[in-house]
Amino acid sequence: MTLHVPQPTEESVETVRSHLSALASRTAFRNRALTRANPAGLALAAPHNVYSLGLSDLAGGVPLEAAKLVALRFIVMDGDKPIASAELADDLTGFQASEGRLVESTATAIEHAEADSELGNANYEVRLLRIPALYFTALWLKNQDGGMADVVTPLNPAPAPFEAGRKYGPAEILVQLAEVARARLDNEEPFA
Repeated sequence: MTLHVPQPTEESVETVRSHLSALASRTAFRNRALTRANPAGLALAAPHNVYSLGLSDLAGGVPLEAAKLVALRFIVMDGDKPIASAELADDLTGFQASEGRLVESTATAIEHAEADSELGNANYEVRLLRIPALYFTALWLKNQDGGMADVVTPLNPAPAPFEAGRKYGPAEILVQLAEVARARLDNEEPFA
């Protein structure tokens, strides 16, 4: 099995590095790993595209391929430790960085995928699937060979009824996501 990642442009890498250096130099957030790290020692690893689906998309039964590309994301490494993620909007105008369990969960899920013998000899593109309205984020291994199915692994913290770290096939996870999306839409109250 081979994992493929997108090749980021030089402009996107420089933009992310510039934003990370600015964050690392802020003294107001001393307890943050990015602030404590030496900006020169930070490395960008495992670039992957971020895709998003909305509640109405899920409730309507769209396939994973309907997800919209929204960003390019990197795992920020301080030595061999993942300390943050850095995300650049698809149009290069927006940037955000975050720390915490989701970063560690992403790095762990990629490591597990690289070592997973059940994935066979297929080629997969590493993606992140995000459904903001459900607080759902998953590693999405997009099969590039056509014959085998994609693999979706919810990341920690995973909302109920999903199990973080468990591999789901597209059909199984989309059925569950559609149920949760319909329930959320049915219970939402319109703004006054």
